[in-house]
Amino acid sequence: MTTEESDIRVYYRVALKLMALLGILALAYAMISGFLSEPRTSHVLTQSVDITSLAPGEMLEVEWSGRPVLVLRRDEGMAMADATFAERLYDPGSRFSRQPRAYRNAHRSAAPDLFVAFATGTDLGCRLDLVPPEIAAEQGWGGGFVDRCRGGRYDFAGRVHDGQAARRNLEVPDYRLHPDGRVILGETPASD
Repeated sequence: MTTEESDIRVYYRVALKLMALLGILALAYAMISGFLSEPRTSHVLTQSVDITSLAPGEMLEVEWSGRPVLVLRRDEGMAMADATFAERLYDPGSRFSRQPRAYRNAHRSAAPDLFVAFATGTDLGCRLDLVPPEIAAEQGWGGGFVDRCRGGRYDFAGRVHDGQAARRNLEVPDYRLHPDGRVILGETPASD
């Protein structure tokens, strides 16, 4: 190798190292400036949902924080269906679920007759449809929610059935029940 070839190799090595160093510095600058310019906490807005006219077996859907939320008033048939098909659930104890600590109970909610969750499945984020126990019985299950993309099934407490593409139960947002019959979305429930 000639001296000229050796000098060219040294030049390229130095140039590559400088370019790598500049790339790392640019990335660090972008990360630090992004960290400093954006607030660390976001303000969560609350929303009041009147459920006084929601009859047992009925569901309503609202938009909150840019996401659809479902509010279901469970009836006795729904509770019986959940108990009957509990052995078919992937995570019946909701160990891997996203939900407020106060709602880590069998019905995953503030009250046994109420269920509040984001109205999207947990695998592809598809919208959900409510399937009553009477219709689901014809299909060999207890009923609950079905996502519109792959047909993933969740019971009336939002717990995913075993053998589905989804592996997490429906996400339950922060909310609390107001004594006058409203659900206040965005408020952290009181822990027991």
